Order: sequence, then C-alpha cells, then structure tokens
Amino acid sequence: MSTSFAATDDLPTESMPPHGADRDAPRRARRRFGRSAYSVGSTIGLLALFTAFAELGSAAGWWNDHVLPAPSVIFAALGELLTEPQFWIDAQRTGVEVAVSIVFGSLLGFAAGLLFWKVPLLGRVFEPYLVSFYAVPLVLFYPVMIVLVGINAMSVIILATIMAAIPMALNTAVGLNQMPAVYLKLARSLKASPRQMLFAIAIPAAGPYIVAGLRLAVVYALIGTIAMEFTTAQAGLGYRIRYLYEIFDNIQMFAYIAVVLVLSCLLTVALAAVERVLLRGRNA
Repeated sequence: MSTSFAATDDLPTESMPPHGADRDAPRRARRRFGRSAYSVGSTIGLLALFTAFAELGSAAGWWNDHVLPAPSVIFAALGELLTEPQFWIDAQRTGVEVAVSIVFGSLLGFAAGLLFWKVPLLGRVFEPYLVSFYAVPLVLFYPVMIVLVGINAMSVIILATIMAAIPMALNTAVGLNQMPAVYLKLARSLKASPRQMLFAIAIPAAGPYIVAGLRLAVVYALIGTIAMEFTTAQAGLGYRIRYLYEIFDNIQMFAYIAVVLVLSCLLTVALAAVERVLLRGRNA
C-alpha cells in the first residue's frame, strides 16, 4: 500500500506502560496543556501581528485599499454583514454542504478503507486510481456533475464528498495494513469475535492514521465546497465571494473571506477536540 499521510510520531507502539505509570498522568496533562496553550498563543499572536501590520500598511498607503482594505474597515463590514438575511442564507447553504460532505465522505472513505483491508486485491486494484484522483482537482468535473444533477447543492455535495472520502480511504487502509500481525494473532488465540477484533483491536491500532484521514477529509470537504460554489453555483459563501469580486466590492468580498477563515478555524478546533477523544490515552 502507499505511504500514509499520518505523521510518523503518531504510529502505534507495542510497548506497554510500566506499572504505576498513571502517577505521571498529571505531569503529562500539564505538558499537553502547555503545548496546546503555546500553540494557541502563537496563533493568536501571529494573527494580531498580521492585523496590526495590515492596518498600519493601509493607513500609511503602502498598498492600494482595493488590494487589501484595512482590517478595521473589513471588521466593520463584517458586523453589517451579520445583520443581512442574504448572508445567513448563503452561510446556511455552505454549512449544510460542508457538514453533509464531511459526514458522508468520512463514512464512505472509512468503509472503503476497511474493504481494501479485508479484500487486499481490491486495494491493489483501486488504490492507484484513488491516488490519481487525490492529485487531480475534482472541481474540473463540476460541469459534468451539473449536467447529471443540475445546478444545485447536490452537485456540490457529491464532489465534495468524493474529495473527502479519498484521503480517508487511503489513510484507513494504510493504517490497518501496517497494524502488527501479532495483534490479530493474539485476538484469535483469545477467541475474539470478528466484531471484537475490528472495534477493539484493528480500529484502535490504526487510530492515528484514521484521525489523519479525518483531518484531511474535513479540509478537503471545505475546500471542495467553497471552490465549487465559486465556480458556477448560484448560492453559498463561495458564490457570494465570486459575485462581489465581479462587481468590484472588495470590502464585502474580504468580509466574506473572513467568514470562511472563521469557519475553517472552527472546524479545526472541533476536529482537535475529536482527535483528543479518539486518541485518548495513546500519547504520553
């Protein structure tokens, strides 16, 4: 199988914690909290620094306001945007498309990864095609989807779901195939049922890879939805950004871009919480 997209330090290990290791749990918790606080603080600091630089550059005339308006102007336009019904219609459509694409893309990719693990021949046959599709921007197929489905939310959801499913399938298959064979041998020796072997042995062992696939699935679902709305959709945040660009309303356009960035940050925070729950107890 191909190389996984998961980080190498997330690989499952076979070593067992020593007796009494739970005494170090508070220390590990403080260390994880310190790393998280450092990461959040660094991100906030960089955003504040960029905002101050953009405000100063706009006020000093280092660039034209049509290129990048001052953040204060964008934030003011964003406040007005939140009171407009049309904005909430666009946000609702994009939110539904992204949510449905993440759910169905993750489930479809997870099921495909399990199938490739259970039937290795299918994995060897279909994996090259999945890798090829992973490298190709599927937005190219949006005109074909319009002909088949029409200009509606379903055409966006289908392609965004496929974009989310591919990395999920690849990482799930690689994680399961790289699981040490001794895990399944031990489970069979203990007469574990197939359900127990899957949910108590295989999936936890491949957990870091599956979470890495889920992380990529969320990213690609958001990218695919916004990109396809930007192309030819008739509603949504991506469509509104394109429309405002065409009528040269840069301030409103950047306000919508800020909304997309906030949506991306919220998805990242939610995914980090899910990752902590799924990988609880793995990382010391």
